[in-house]
Amino acid sequence: MRSGRYMSGSCFGAAILLLLSSGCSTTRGKVSDGSYHAPLGNFVLPLDRGNLRIQDRSEARNGMVSVLDDMGNNEGVTYVGLPVTSGADRRDPARVDVEYRSFVHEYALPSLFRPVSPRSSIVHEEFLGSGPDRAFFAVAVIPEASSVMDGKTGKKWDSVRALLVFDNNQFRYMLHSEMNTIFDPVDAASLANKDLEAARTRMQRMRTSIHFQ
Repeated sequence: MRSGRYMSGSCFGAAILLLLSSGCSTTRGKVSDGSYHAPLGNFVLPLDRGNLRIQDRSEARNGMVSVLDDMGNNEGVTYVGLPVTSGADRRDPARVDVEYRSFVHEYALPSLFRPVSPRSSIVHEEFLGSGPDRAFFAVAVIPEASSVMDGKTGKKWDSVRALLVFDNNQFRYMLHSEMNTIFDPVDAASLANKDLEAARTRMQRMRTSIHFQ
């Protein structure tokens, strides 16, 4: 599956790369009542703490938002509009699984993560749930892409990013949440079962906290 199926235009792709590397700060959505309201009106993301940096970008049917702080926390949503004809495909569970996994391996990894860090990789993946709750859970390691700087080496920490892909209404979503933070560091080379379980729980909780419209 080619990345062009998901995103239209190189300008949007370039903007996403800037967001992923924390190099650009723009806000096109609206922040009010303690929540981020997506510019396309398709979801509302609660903001559960202060001192945050919100970076977002959107086009007619695509967009991304990241919510970051200096402790390494980074949560956000990538979203793309689905073709009108995709309804029949989404009634086939096997086809849906292929689409979800492809979104990470054939779009996000080569088009979003590796341009930021060429050694980026997917180190864990599995499907969660069934029916309308079905989702694809994965963990990506993006070397030196964290918002935390190592004071001794002068290099950024590796980003260990939990991902959750699913469909809602006429959009495909990929939620992300940083696992490697100052207060809860993880070893990217050997993730423990407790790390994965905590990430699964966090991603499912994040999904249920978002108000999709």
